[in-house]
Amino acid sequence: MNKKTYNPVQSNYKFIDILEFLHQQSGPVSGTQISKALDMAHGTVMSHLQPALERKWVRQVGEMYEAGSRISGMYAIYLQGLKDRKAGIEREITRLEV
Repeated sequence: MNKKTYNPVQSNYKFIDILEFLHQQSGPVSGTQISKALDMAHGTVMSHLQPALERKWVRQVGEMYEAGSRISGMYAIYLQGLKDRKAGIEREITRLEV
């Protein structure tokens, strides 16, 4: 089997770091707080926040930012998928026990 290796795009790591940071906060934070906490240039943080705002990965509250509805929505869909698979497995186990 031929396994391909791809070089990761470094800016993706920065975007993920920003999302994870926002998810860990108890409330909205400023772009400056994000840049200081993650040791990123303020412009870099703001450049990543703009498309995240447009896609609802991040929500703006005044001049502050927090994790957006898209993240919780994706988690809810993921969780429902796990529950559906679990129910299917339980039905199969019941069928095999009969």
